[in-house]
Amino acid sequence: MYPRPFLIPQGNPYEAHDADGYFHDKDTAAKHREGRQLAKRATAILGREGRVLEIGCGRGELLLGAIDEGWQAEGVDATDWGASDVSIEHATVETSTRLGQRGRYDFIIMAAILEHLYDPVAVLRRVHHALVQDGLIFIDVPNECGLWTRVGNAYNRVRGRGWAINLSPTFAPYHVVGFCPKSLRRTLARASFAVNSLQTERYQNALPRERGAVAALEHVAANATLALGQKIGMGAGLTCWARRA
Repeated sequence: MYPRPFLIPQGNPYEAHDADGYFHDKDTAAKHREGRQLAKRATAILGREGRVLEIGCGRGELLLGAIDEGWQAEGVDATDWGASDVSIEHATVETSTRLGQRGRYDFIIMAAILEHLYDPVAVLRRVHHALVQDGLIFIDVPNECGLWTRVGNAYNRVRGRGWAINLSPTFAPYHVVGFCPKSLRRTLARASFAVNSLQTERYQNALPRERGAVAALEHVAANATLALGQKIGMGAGLTCWARRA
């Protein structure tokens, strides 16, 4: 799903958010564990540690986990979210000098990034440029073909709600592009990446709890939809490992 034409904001919409508010539902310890797990998987695939870059790294918690596993870590984020123990370049993916350095990184993490980009192929080509010859990327994105998206949007139409659960171009989290498994594979191929593995993931229900019987039923139905979607291969998220071809 790639809406065209699209109005591109002149500024950085994330600057309207403070770090505590934007990351209020993020578990710092869980991000650290995730960083360690990703680093271990990358080491197993590549057969070595090396230099890792995270795009859209926020405050760098995930990179701290990678450091614990022996990786040299750097980040890029368009927004300055405050002090960090990791070296972070505050730049967009289009202007980052780190992505402009050929063959600098062994591993690049793009967790929850592609869905925010107005030209994902162009950015992936910059990522390709910044990787070593056999370099590795990790991507996770929402699954537009997942049961969660299909059921959720159908329910919103029935209820007469004027919004979709998958795209949010003018409000947080600013999702502007969507992917299904096939379109993600095609996008990666256009940027000269070969998919190593691609699978669906179950997301947690992050919708706010509201009072009332209808809201309670909606919450139960949402959890059931997320569980069923993963069981039948239509999970709400996609995770992908790919190599520089």
